[in-house]
Amino acid sequence: MTTIKKFLCGATVAGMVAGTGAAIGVPSGLSALTADWLLAAEHVLLIGTDGTNLSKILEYAYGDDSGFKTAMDQGITGATSEVNHTTISGPSWSTILTGVWDDKHGVVNNLFRPEPYDQWPTVFNLLEYHDPDIETSVIADWDYINDIGAAGGYGADNNLFIPFQDSWADTDAAVTAATISQILATTTNPDIDTFLFSYQVQVDEAGHSYGGGSQEYAQAVMNVGANIQQILAAVEQARQETGDNWSIIITTDHGHQQSLGFGHGFQSPNETSQFVIFDQAGHDATDGSQNLNYSIADITPTILQLLGVPLRSDFDGSPMSTDPAILDSIVTPTDLKQSLSDAIAMYGYPNIGNDIMLGIRTVVTSIPYGINLVVTEIDKFLQSIVDQDIFLISGLAELLQQVNNFVGGAVVDVTDTLARGVAYLTGSGVMAPTDPPLPPPPGGSEASLFDTLLGDQNWFSPDEGSLDLASLLDFGALLD
Repeated sequence: MTTIKKFLCGATVAGMVAGTGAAIGVPSGLSALTADWLLAAEHVLLIGTDGTNLSKILEYAYGDDSGFKTAMDQGITGATSEVNHTTISGPSWSTILTGVWDDKHGVVNNLFRPEPYDQWPTVFNLLEYHDPDIETSVIADWDYINDIGAAGGYGADNNLFIPFQDSWADTDAAVTAATISQILATTTNPDIDTFLFSYQVQVDEAGHSYGGGSQEYAQAVMNVGANIQQILAAVEQARQETGDNWSIIITTDHGHQQSLGFGHGFQSPNETSQFVIFDQAGHDATDGSQNLNYSIADITPTILQLLGVPLRSDFDGSPMSTDPAILDSIVTPTDLKQSLSDAIAMYGYPNIGNDIMLGIRTVVTSIPYGINLVVTEIDKFLQSIVDQDIFLISGLAELLQQVNNFVGGAVVDVTDTLARGVAYLTGSGVMAPTDPPLPPPPGGSEASLFDTLLGDQNWFSPDEGSLDLASLLDFGALLD
């Protein structure tokens, strides 16, 4: 990270505070407050809430007790859209965490594969490669997010998966508690720069179970708003204790259909709806503003820029903090809520050709993921019988488990390969990177999956939550 503090040793700063020394290009006799600023670490917090419509935030979570409104009042909000891109979680979060759209990274569904992140490194990869001193963390209750955080050879320093706990609201509450703990931990290491991604899933789960227009969905939005309020309070506490700078970004991967059904995956405005809230440390003059040009692809370039890490030349997004085209798109509406509602209303469908093409891609690529979920649930059921150690029955269950995993795995692999072929023909992953891949990490030509998952501090559980065979019959559940 190329900030002044990186070039100042403790003795130099002490001398500057006392007025007896100076660093190159910095006048002598600086105050203690100024010296503290020179030592202040940079922290970036990205909060992700899955499947959350901005319109529902404005309707149900725009009060003073909601972290959504607090963040909007303290930053800049953009009503955005991913029209012409797949509204499935895996591809969308991959765009957020790589800075490129699905026509480049080629992620097509929620069946995780690590290969795309070797060609298109994640924000964790780029931070860890260029500046290993930055402490990177991911805390999530969907293991796909943790998989992204571990992929690419330079995984996150801290990778915490929160398994399902009674309800998705309780599980998100556990994510919130872990996030707060990680934030407050920076007070014991105030000179270490950090990036933390905190992910919550209950809104999307409510949308799949009850519909995006349901009261349950609205309650989930309010719950996440309350969780974010707690997280922002922890940030303020850490800021007061250390004087460190905190920049905060809040976003979602897609929206939700209002009625109970597919949920998302297609191109209706409710599904393509997204938002980005950006509160850059030290930029109070733009508090409560609106940006007309934000994109979720801007998030990774922005994080890198804030932490002083070089940008790739083949990003689709640009830093929200420095790109003139984005900065010139900041407006100050007299009524932010109404202005954002007006912006949401402007978004529509893509042209009919793209609509059909993306619809076909969604249907085809969801099939292998759905089969994989069924295979996984059968495996869990058979394992429960194996664990009971019933004479003959448990042995038979173990044999059936092996058959299920072998045959099921083969079917998943074949259908996924075919689905990716269809996705490629409809424009996914057709653009190759122009920047070279990151070199292999020290100690080997390739980082094994085992080494990646068990990196610095990686707490991981295979628990996939509360899925059951009945829920798998709901097509919307396949899209997450």
